[in-house]
Amino acid sequence: MVDDPQRNFRSHYYEKVGFRGVEEKKSLEILLKEETIALNKLKTFVLRFPLPALFRPLVWKVLLGVLPVHKDAHEFVIRQKEEQYQDMKHALTVMRYIDNHTPLPTSFLKMHQMEEGRLLLEEAEELLPTDQTYITIATRITEMMEDEVFSFFLCEEFHRRLQEPKFKVISHGRVHSPDD
Repeated sequence: MVDDPQRNFRSHYYEKVGFRGVEEKKSLEILLKEETIALNKLKTFVLRFPLPALFRPLVWKVLLGVLPVHKDAHEFVIRQKEEQYQDMKHALTVMRYIDNHTPLPTSFLKMHQMEEGRLLLEEAEELLPTDQTYITIATRITEMMEDEVFSFFLCEEFHRRLQEPKFKVISHGRVHSPDD
């Protein structure tokens, strides 16, 4: 099927008129329809081609490990994450760390601190650098994502990965590897 002259002509034509993404979108759709999403292929796709906005939330969830590669488990994991999120939010509300007027990034930080066992009885005057980084990540992700629950879990994973030794965070929110 790859050698189909009609398909090659169509691909060539799309590229000539500036619609290179048509074939890429089809490839991504095929990749995401599989029962088990091929993580290596997905990583390769994301590195080589622009990711259509329609697919970004799902792709980020899978790439960051928030959702498993097995699509059969997605529904179960979604329910579990929603329940976990609501439990944390309820606990922080009861303890009066957050309320309905608390900005999402701040709520996410409090949940993060609670998960790490770093939730203070009194508010610190200044945020730790790692908490400042977390707030920055949470602010950007909540601007891009509509789903509050998965925004939190994406923040968690993104922040966790930035804390790995192969990355260091420097001023102005720029991330560099130690080799830079």
